[in-house]
Amino acid sequence: MRKEQAYSGRALAVQRRRRRSRQRRIWKVCGILCMLWVISVAVPAAGRIVLQVGSRQAGQAKEFLDRIKAMDGEEGISQEGYPQELVELLEKNEETFDFVQGYPKRGDYMGKEIDLTGEYKAGKVPLLMQWDQRWGYDSYGDDMIGLAGCGPTCMTMAYLYLTGDTEMNPRRMAEYAYNQGYYTEVGTSWSFFTEGAAGLGLDGRELPLSEGSMKGALDEGALIVCSMGPGDFTTAGHFILLRGYDEGGFYVNDPNRQGNSQKQWSFEKLSPQIKCLWRVGNEMAW
Repeated sequence: MRKEQAYSGRALAVQRRRRRSRQRRIWKVCGILCMLWVISVAVPAAGRIVLQVGSRQAGQAKEFLDRIKAMDGEEGISQEGYPQELVELLEKNEETFDFVQGYPKRGDYMGKEIDLTGEYKAGKVPLLMQWDQRWGYDSYGDDMIGLAGCGPTCMTMAYLYLTGDTEMNPRRMAEYAYNQGYYTEVGTSWSFFTEGAAGLGLDGRELPLSEGSMKGALDEGALIVCSMGPGDFTTAGHFILLRGYDEGGFYVNDPNRQGNSQKQWSFEKLSPQIKCLWRVGNEMAW
């Protein structure tokens, strides 16, 4: 009797193992089917949403530009008070629509308190736009931060990432750059990323333009500021921030265009456009 019970017990155990094995196979198949659904349906749908948002933004920008250009020249209007530089900015970059359209109400933002605690996440480089309404209308020398503040905005992103100090923002960084003499008629002085970084308690050093040196700096926890010539990022001059890389290329934070920051860039694509570059890191990390 005990032998029969033993056999019965082993048979039940085998059945339970087989049942669990079948259940695991079913869950595995379900997981694969879910992944296939995400790849075939959810990802394309997300892409369509991004395209729709971008298309709608471009449509709004065109309609707005057509309206203010049609009114240009009427007595007392003069493009409804929009500086020509802002009109040209929107013509080049539809992402700036809210910033340009909101210019007449810039007083609602200028000089007001800025809270960046929502943008800061430990271990991640925040993406800040120079034309953010919270600071874009504020002055940077003879210009607005929204038009000429790419250098201070890049340094702000680096500073927040490296220090976690959310009291710093592009307006305060632009004031620092201007007061210390790093603002020039042609943009931010390159010494801002070496001497200016030291004044902020950071270590900034010029890098040779090589893929190895760039990846090495990023591997050590530093970020890279690049001065860009005409090409994918600018028609004249511009600063961008490199925050990482993988086999797909470098990750870019472009303070003027979110679209550029959502793509990866190969060294071969970036290097012909880079005029100079600097690694910016914590002094203690070097």
